[in-house]
Parts: sequence; C-alpha cells; structure tokens
Amino acid sequence: MKVKLAVISREQLAVILPLIQKLRDASNAGDMDAMDVATDALLALVHDQRSVDLSEDEWKRRLSEFRSKDPTFQSDYLVSGELYARYFPDATPETMILQLPFNERDVNDV
Repeated sequence: MKVKLAVISREQLAVILPLIQKLRDASNAGDMDAMDVATDALLALVHDQRSVDLSEDEWKRRLSEFRSKDPTFQSDYLVSGELYARYFPDATPETMILQLPFNERDVNDV
C-alpha cells in the first residue's frame, strides 16, 4: 500500500468532500467495493494535481511525528497543508492535502 498526498484546490473541495464522505461511510460499513469505487474516483480527480506518493511506513512515521507534537492530532483524509510542508513547501494552513491510501495497482487501473 502507498498513500497519495495531493494538493486540493478550493474549487475541488465541493466535489472531493462528498467522495471522502462516501469513502468514510464505506470504510465504516466494511464495504470494500464501495471503498474501491470512492478511492478510484478520488484518484481520478487528483491524477493531475501536485502530489507525492509515500510508502505506508513513511506515512505512518509522519503521523507518529504529528502525534508526538500534538497528542490530540487525529488523521483524516483531508488535512491542513502545513502538515506536509516538507513535500509541499508553499503550503499554507489554508492549503488542503488529501491523504489517500491506495494499492499500487489502483493507480494503473484509473
């Protein structure tokens, strides 16, 4: 598994937020087919956005760093860009970053 970090523009939020909710709902229900559909739709929307793919281990290390600095930190699919300034130096607190776990084969199928 990898995790795609993609910069989300304000214009994209109206489309991205409902898909993220579908992904959350599918994940909570354990509906793998719906999770795949939502993930594929999100990957298609961000395929030409500025993005970085992290290994699962690197992503988990970054989350651990965030939590060590702020024990109240809760990960979500959409987070503040300043968390990933290492990868997106021009990110501000208003910049939104999509954190999207995916199987490498998913990207080739989109």
